Amino acid sequence: MCAQLRRVSITGTGSFLPNDPVRNCHIDDVLGPLTDAPDSVKSFIATAGARMLAESGIETRHFAVDPQTHRLTHTVASLGEEACRRALECAGKQPRDAELLILASSNYDASTPPTSALLQERLGIKTCMEMEIHSNCSGVGKAVQVAYDSLRLGRVNTALVVYPQLSSVYLRNCYFNQTRITKKQAALRYILADGAGALVLEAVDSPPDQQVPHEIIGTFVESVGGDRAPGMTAGGGVANLGEPDKQIPFIYAEGMHHLSQDFTAVHRDAARLLYEGVVRMVERLRLDPHSIDQCIFSIPSKQLYENGVGQFVDYFGITRDQVKFRAGHTGYVGGAAILLHLDEMARKSELTPGKLVVVHSVESSKWMTAGFVAKW
Repeated sequence: MCAQLRRVSITGTGSFLPNDPVRNCHIDDVLGPLTDAPDSVKSFIATAGARMLAESGIETRHFAVDPQTHRLTHTVASLGEEACRRALECAGKQPRDAELLILASSNYDASTPPTSALLQERLGIKTCMEMEIHSNCSGVGKAVQVAYDSLRLGRVNTALVVYPQLSSVYLRNCYFNQTRITKKQAALRYILADGAGALVLEAVDSPPDQQVPHEIIGTFVESVGGDRAPGMTAGGGVANLGEPDKQIPFIYAEGMHHLSQDFTAVHRDAARLLYEGVVRMVERLRLDPHSIDQCIFSIPSKQLYENGVGQFVDYFGITRDQVKFRAGHTGYVGGAAILLHLDEMARKSELTPGKLVVVHSVESSKWMTAGFVAKW
């Protein structure tokens, strides 16, 4: 163990979007139509659903679905593998160089073994420290914090962090008991998308007065949902399996496994909680808000962006161009979004040396926020 805390650099970024981009008018073709849904849901899809798409600011998205057979083309692990290999290539590293592998995701390929270990196998890493974090949009911040602390303490020299988002497994028509689907559950088909993002982080032994490229300045993880109702839910787990006569067939019959969103709570609280989380992170890290040059946030629609962008412009003293809505051609890929956008900005040289970048997400499932600040 090192006597002095080490510094941590982002040496590689990578992202992956599966298959060809899907235009709004073809979402139902790829995911399969909801022909057996209640008439009220079908009417919603034709009217409010179409309006949601038109106002979302998203023109195309990606699904890990074969549009002809509707089979999944990727697993959580294989989505993550693609992003990991691109991040490793960017860093000039081989998979075997990763001493710590952390996979964060909202779902998994099997209840056991952990998907992180399955990804380790796919990457051909014989031995490493691996961890899996079950979380939605705040998962990236949580994973980066664990990796950051491990690198700072000298437990490892190189860490690989990845977040795969495989939303379409919950969105295809074959997943639903269509007779039990609600408007909110149907609406998520027009919001969520698939993709993965990854980072390579390395420990650096450097004196405090020497600049380290792409250095992580600090991390932040916080849950504020202790007294709040969940904003996103999906059943089918242990909590639904307590009664011996109400097992998987009952869960399906009742539609308890459907993914659902409290859109009223999201529109009311998400932008505010994201802002409050970012402010607390900046204060915790003792940073001057006016020293921040770029913000990368996980924002699902242009409407929510417009609801919240003004407060960040005022707080940081930046322009709207420094806190862009970036999901227009990637779709909203949940937890992976901030890593996709960071990778895009890094590869397009939008991040220049010395710039301070805030990377942060809010998660509605039980209202958490998490992120990090990097000096590029």
